Amino acid sequence: MTKLLSEYTKYGSKFSTVDISTFGILEGISETIVSTGLEYPNAAPIGIIVRDGRLFVRLFRGSHTWANVLKEGYMAANIIYNPLLFVRSTFFDLEPPEFDYVTAHRLKFPILKEAAAWIIFKCISVINTDQSLIADLIPMNAGFNEMNKMNILVPNRGFNAVLEATVHATRYQLSGDKKYLKLIQHYANLASKCGGENEKRAMKLLHEVLER
Repeated sequence: MTKLLSEYTKYGSKFSTVDISTFGILEGISETIVSTGLEYPNAAPIGIIVRDGRLFVRLFRGSHTWANVLKEGYMAANIIYNPLLFVRSTFFDLEPPEFDYVTAHRLKFPILKEAAAWIIFKCISVINTDQSLIADLIPMNAGFNEMNKMNILVPNRGFNAVLEATVHATRYQLSGDKKYLKLIQHYANLASKCGGENEKRAMKLLHEVLER
């Protein structure tokens, strides 16, 4: 990542050169739950993007995550394997007891207690438009939660189906287009066939949200 290496040089020893691939963040979009808010923590599913050597994030204008990053310039990506938490953090505010704090560069950052691992990023080169915020990311610190760490991760089609259904649910709420309901049902069927109890509970909650 040539761009990132140049930023490490620019910012000097203030930042640690965390190997994000160790935490499963590779080329493409890695689905995480991002926590922000040094004083009032918030969490929401956000994709960490690696493309052509660039590490960055895109946040929709008006969200809590957008406001916190714009104000504070930091975010923590939580590696989460609980599908229910993805649904809950999409449509509800998580409770304060669900957060823990880690210290980096004399600041305390909120992370999720259920995270298997976390990476704290400084957001730089921020571009804020009428629709979204785009920022390059510099990893400052990272760690594993030994209580939750999984040594062997096997792809689960049910888990992935919950993620896709959740994305389509947010699109349905924004647009009202019923085509998304068909897509949600498709992924709900897949989650039921291929997922476990957590995936089924997550889809149940998602349907409850849509029925409100």
